[in-house]
Amino acid sequence: MQTQDKSKQVVVEKPKGKVNVVPSWPAGLMISRNERINVSINEDLAIILSQAAFEQLFGWAYSTSKEISCLGSVYRDGDRFFVDRFYLVRQSGCSVSTELNQSAVAELIEQLIAEGNRDTAERIKCWAHSHPNMEPFWSKVDDTTCRLLVNDYLVSIVVGDNFAIRCRIDIATPVAMVLDNVPVLYQMPKDKLPLDKYAEQVRSIVSEKVYGITNAEEKQDQQDLFAPTAYCDCCGYCHGPGECPLGDPGKRSYTWDDDLPF
Repeated sequence: MQTQDKSKQVVVEKPKGKVNVVPSWPAGLMISRNERINVSINEDLAIILSQAAFEQLFGWAYSTSKEISCLGSVYRDGDRFFVDRFYLVRQSGCSVSTELNQSAVAELIEQLIAEGNRDTAERIKCWAHSHPNMEPFWSKVDDTTCRLLVNDYLVSIVVGDNFAIRCRIDIATPVAMVLDNVPVLYQMPKDKLPLDKYAEQVRSIVSEKVYGITNAEEKQDQQDLFAPTAYCDCCGYCHGPGECPLGDPGKRSYTWDDDLPF
């Protein structure tokens, strides 16, 4: 009886075909000129630090060799963004980095709301940090932090040595954009200068000096001191009568040569 030789069946896998990627459908045909987008802003755009916020920010920054972060409450008046105060929350930091404790940020918001300051909690729209012994600039970590913190808008500030400061505004809606190098101002007190107080101090300390002529010699000195001066054609300077450094023009022995070329 013949036996049938059964050969092993080899299964050959067919190469898998590439999945066709559906291209994104074009939004439309370009009908405008293909030029760079221009952005214009009002010239009065600025960040204003209150006196308290200024002292808090630089006080914390200059009191340690570590980087520090703080959050600020902001209110807007037209194109002016006022930072009225900062809040220092739990964080970790070293000479080259700072990281906010996320639970501490949440606790700050909850505390403000519990104290009846919901409006202030909704105005926490500023993040500031320091760069010890460095110039103010935006690192890649800073850029990431700004993108994570921005809701509708976020004011970000970085400070360096010698009160150096740099500010930006990140905008989330309706178009994501960053406005960098925004001017920062220090809010001067709005109270009127108390001139009456300072005038009284001047009257009590500064006495009036009276000039008097006691004799003929002093009188002559006063007259010489305030003698009128006039322009002199000979020397080209202004001086009193008879004070020309070239002497009396009428006593000179030379004359000008009219044939000279000058």
